Amino acid sequence: MAARRGESPAGARPVTATAAAQQAGLAWPRLPATAELATIGAGYAAYALVRLAIPAGRHAAFGHAAQLWQAEQRMRLTIEPYLNHLTAARPWLADAAGYYYGLPHFLITPLVLAWLYLRRPAAFGRLRSALVLATAAANVAFWAWPTAPPRFSVPGMTDILVTRDILGAAHPQGATRLANLYAAMPSLHVAWAAWCAAAVVITTRSRWRHLAWFYPAATTFVVLASANHFVLDVAGGLAVAGLGILATSRPSRLLARLLARPAACGTATPRASGPHPAPAPGDGRPVTAPARDREATPGGGGRWASGTGCGWPPQPGHTRRLSAR
Repeated sequence: MAARRGESPAGARPVTATAAAQQAGLAWPRLPATAELATIGAGYAAYALVRLAIPAGRHAAFGHAAQLWQAEQRMRLTIEPYLNHLTAARPWLADAAGYYYGLPHFLITPLVLAWLYLRRPAAFGRLRSALVLATAAANVAFWAWPTAPPRFSVPGMTDILVTRDILGAAHPQGATRLANLYAAMPSLHVAWAAWCAAAVVITTRSRWRHLAWFYPAATTFVVLASANHFVLDVAGGLAVAGLGILATSRPSRLLARLLARPAACGTATPRASGPHPAPAPGDGRPVTAPARDREATPGGGGRWASGTGCGWPPQPGHTRRLSAR
């Protein structure tokens, strides 16, 4: 009797890639909403712990900022003063940059997370894990290598948040008291904006989806113009966002592909590229294309005998048919 489609000739069921394989790597699956909120709360608690270490790292933060500024001078990347002066001289642009820096960062990212959770649940686990890993890597950098922003460490820069009193930044009890003032490297604003854009591009198929990249581009302009980050901070933010996405996608994809290969050998309906062999004498049954391909010999042009290891060496049932010829 011919082997049933979806099974190997020996009757064994094919090996398929499991959900665990697809969640391999550093990603973890979608959790209940309460657990996801707890994860976000734990991330903010970690950020707050790093903020408590600011007084001890203030001197080091200015030293690291000086090193970044000197490195940018050697590489001729010092565009921060030009953008800062251009923005500060135009009140409407300064206000727009200040509020852009203070609000979308904390609004758009949670909205994208909620959209993924509700509308793209299959991709949520991987992308949320990428965001968590990127943020965790940034927190480690904030702790180990505190860096003062250009508005504090580079002479002649205008602190737009203070001069325009954005969200009460000019007051001791304003919004800035909740921020880590020495967490310039890497730029978490740019990292989160790049993650948001990548999430939209990865999970949608609209021809307009790449317009999402304007969000990290605008964020880059704002963090430089407001003197909150160096150019190298922007590069660091893009790096941690990219590494987070890479760590949660590429390893799992590769493992799933490797585990799915045996399934392709057992379940596919291959087509032979060469002439089909004639049915064995006295067989008494019509030879269909799938049956001919299963009985194709190595070198006969069939896909089973293409040298990939699928279907060769032949199973015992195949050996009996081949020897009958």
